[in-house]
Amino acid sequence: MNFIGLVPVLTGVVYLIYSVLFKDKLNYHSRVYSIMREMTFIKLNEFLRLQLKFSILNSIYFIIYGILIILFNLNNMFIIVGLLGFYFINFLLMVESKKKGYIDYK
Repeated sequence: MNFIGLVPVLTGVVYLIYSVLFKDKLNYHSRVYSIMREMTFIKLNEFLRLQLKFSILNSIYFIIYGILIILFNLNNMFIIVGLLGFYFINFLLMVESKKKGYIDYK
């Protein structure tokens, strides 16, 4: 049993609690969108609702990923690789919100 897999599980639980408590706060996890481009929020409430859904998806991803690391006794390198999924889900948030017209880039 690989106890280092508890790190993603605990991260997922803490991120789930954080995302529910601060659901009315804008979170930028991708520095590309927060620094290089200015965002204009057209429908802020809908964007926050979509952001909450993707945050819950991210926390579920981390919990399942940590459980898989524990069950299959994977190497510590897989914890670092798991962060790529987190950033990919946040990228999908920006793509989906742009597609639905919640934000606009300048």
